[in-house]
This record gives sequence, structure tokens and C-alpha cells, in this order.
Amino acid sequence: MDDVLGPWAILGGYALAFVLLWIAGWTERKSRTMSAVCYAISGIVLSETTLYWFSVGADSAVPQLLWFVFPLAVTALIAWRGWHQRNWIKRLGGVAEPTFGVLPRMGLAVPLDHPDPWPRRATVEFDHQGHRLLGIEYSIQPPRGEEAFAGVSRVAEEIDSINSAVQLRIPSVPALMISPLTKALEPEHFTPLEDARIVRNAFGWLQPDTTMQEFKVDPEFDRRFSVSTSDPEFAAAVLAGDVREMVMTDLWFRVHHVAFHGDAMWTTDTGGLTEDRMFDNSRRLAILAATVPATVWERWAGDREFHTLSTRAGTDYYSWSGNRGGFVRTPVNHRREAADQQPLTSVSVTVRSLIALALVVTGFGPVVNSAAAITGLAPHVQLTVTNTSARGNRHCVSTTSGLSCSTDRATLRGTYEEDGSVREVSADWFGDLPSQGDVVEIMVGPLWGHPGYQVDDRTYAVTDFLLTLVLPFLGLYLARRTYLPRPSRRARKQRKQRNLQLTGEPAEQSKP
Repeated sequence: MDDVLGPWAILGGYALAFVLLWIAGWTERKSRTMSAVCYAISGIVLSETTLYWFSVGADSAVPQLLWFVFPLAVTALIAWRGWHQRNWIKRLGGVAEPTFGVLPRMGLAVPLDHPDPWPRRATVEFDHQGHRLLGIEYSIQPPRGEEAFAGVSRVAEEIDSINSAVQLRIPSVPALMISPLTKALEPEHFTPLEDARIVRNAFGWLQPDTTMQEFKVDPEFDRRFSVSTSDPEFAAAVLAGDVREMVMTDLWFRVHHVAFHGDAMWTTDTGGLTEDRMFDNSRRLAILAATVPATVWERWAGDREFHTLSTRAGTDYYSWSGNRGGFVRTPVNHRREAADQQPLTSVSVTVRSLIALALVVTGFGPVVNSAAAITGLAPHVQLTVTNTSARGNRHCVSTTSGLSCSTDRATLRGTYEEDGSVREVSADWFGDLPSQGDVVEIMVGPLWGHPGYQVDDRTYAVTDFLLTLVLPFLGLYLARRTYLPRPSRRARKQRKQRNLQLTGEPAEQSKP
């Protein structure tokens, strides 16, 4: 019966989820409660349909509770993100209407007086450390009308179409855009994660709305970055000396586009406008503004005071961001900055910590059990054999793609008494299998799970120890990379070369 009705059940489930999405979008303006309920039910239907598909069609066992919890967790996360954003924007006391800067429209950064800018999801403008800052959250999707699929469009927007722009007010200057290039560090280094982030940020990047031309700096710089400008002389003046050195050595510029145009300098990120992004990105922009030579602001903007204002601003981590990250993330990001690592958001720290903890906890029990068996410290018990399974037994199940088979190792299962109770355990076995009813001596792991191991052969204990040791090792490695980072090999190499150059000694040539 499942073979006949299965495909129709899967098709009907996905169709129902789609209809519920449409109803949720249609009722969003009339009743937010009804809309939220429809979104949640749609997610549950989608999850349950996928569960049925995997369980029946692909013969995969997935805990049913997980499929109920996942859509509810996503809905709760979206709601929490909106509440948290409103809370920190209100706490800053900024204004919601921009007085400077640019607005998003079709991938372009258009001026404030543009007749048709795209809608903004959130806006905040405020003063900080003598600078005027502007943050905008926007979508790369076109504005929605009353089309039939507005609900589906909103869901897609929440998932992967939200971007944020952080802007710093500057004197009016020509347009200049600095963009990182993918595979820029080949062949010396391979940075797939950085390349992926560059590509994602490029989707929501706001390009200056003016005619620009490509500008070449030097071969080494052009291998890592592309530069476009409306005024080559302005670009040459900005990217001379300290600014060029900072862009080349600061890893933040490896994944962020930066633009000057009019009265704003800005950068963008994939994802919503968070307090972390607002302060981390604006701080880098403020450092860049202070690094630009004073002659640039005087010649192209006619402003002799901005450079003094920029250099006086407190742009070190604690002066700019304070303890906004809390007692955990603030020192973590401070150490990461010292190690030339990208800062982490609160979500990133939480997720990394949970993954590291899960890896350590998951691997701790099996490692201790197998280590106790290897050293002979595991308790020895007398096992009464109730069942055996010879090596090479094959188990096959029917799936949509045909038979799926696995081969068993030789195992035995039995019972033993401990503390007045009867317990059951299984153990992999080398050599001749005992018969049903025989009593054999085995070792039992002391921690939860209590796996059984053969007394006169430690092969499986050693195998389990080596395999499960990987889990806590990965967990501790992730925790160290998160909480106690150290500069990358590339950063250490660059620092060594700079120190050698400052002392007047020739820098070592890089090894192949």
C-alpha cells in the first residue's frame, strides 16, 4: 500500500505546505497571529512530509520529534532576531531616518533624494566617538506588491535575502570601491571559507551609483583586490602608503567590500543588521578614515578638520565596542583581533560552544570505556551467552534504489548480574564463538553504554579508542580556535616580514 500511496502522500504534503505558506502571506496584514500559526503549521507539515519520505522511501530512521522542533525553532529564532534588533536600536537612541549616506536599490547605492529607493527593513543613525554612523538592513529581493506568492517571497527573504550596510559619514569625495578577490592567495594559501564569504557578501553589495573605471595599484595588491574609481588621482592618493598596507594585512578587508562615495564610506554583510555588525564594521571604517592622509580630505573634500577628528576617535576595541559583547564574547573577540581572526557574533560563539561541548561529551564515554578495556581496568564479569552472530552475516533491506546490505562482525550477546540486577550486554568477538548457554569472562565499560570487550583480545578496544578519540579532539580543537586563537601561519609570516623590514634587514623569501 505504501508503494502505491507513498508518492501521492509526499506530493500532497508538499502541496499542503505550499498552500499554508500562501495563506500565511495572505493573512499577514489582516492577522499576524493567524499568519504565524500558518507559518508554523506549514513548517511542521513540510518536516513531517520529509520525514515520511526518508523513513518510507529511503528507509532512514529520523527521530520524529526533531522534525516537529526544527520549524518551531526556526520560527522562534526569526521572532527573537526581530525583538533583539528593536531592543538594541532603541537602547542606542538613534534616529530611524538617515540624514546622510546612501540607500539600496537594485544592487546600487543611490542618494537619499532618489525618487524610488527600495524599502528598508530597519534603519538606525547615531553619533559615536565623534563619528556619525548609519546602519541599514535591506533585502536584495525587489519590493513585494500584492502578488499571489507574496508569502513565499517573504519566507525566502527571511532565509537568504537579508543584507546589512554600515556607513560612516565623511566629507564628500569621489567614488572609490575596493573589493576582495576569490582565490587571491593562491598558490601560497587556499582559503575556501574566505572565498565563500566573499561570494556571499558580493550578492548584497551596494555599488556606487556612478560611472567608474578599473584602477591598478601594483601586482601584489591587484592579485588580492580589485579597485574601481571615478577619479584615478583620488584612488592613487588614498591607496598610497599606510592605507594600502592596512588593506593588505588586515584580514577584515579579505572578506569585506569597502566604498567611498559622496558623504559616506560603507561596507555590507550578508545577514541582518545586528549590534555586532554595526559596531565591528563601523570601527573598521573609522580606522580606515583615520589612516587616509589628511591631504586627501583637504584636496578632494576641502575639509581640514576631518582627519583630526578621525585620529582623535577611540578606535581600539574596548573604546569603540566597550563590553557590548558581554563578559564572554568581549574578551574572545579582543583575543581574536590580536590574532588577526574575524570577530564572532553571539550566535557564532553559542553555536561553536555547543558543537564543541557536544563533541567532547559524545566522545568522552566511548573513549573512557575503550581505554579502561585496553588497560585492563574495566570490570570483569561472567557473561551467560544468550545469542551469537557469526562474522560475515549479511543483512539486507529493500529501498527505493534496490537492496541495501551490510556485513556484521562476529558478536555475542548475553546477561550478567551486578548489584543484584541482571544486565544485558553485547561484545564483538575474535576467534571461535562460544555456544548459547556458555559462560565467558568479558570486560564491561564503566561508563554509560557499558559496552562489552573480549578479555584475551584488545583489537576492538583499540579500534574503538582510536575512532572515538577523534570526537573529543575535534571538540577541544574547536574550543581552542574559538576561545584561545593564535595568529594564522599567513599572519605570522606577514608580521615577521614587517618586523624584518622595520629593522632594516632583508625579509626572508617565502618557502615554496
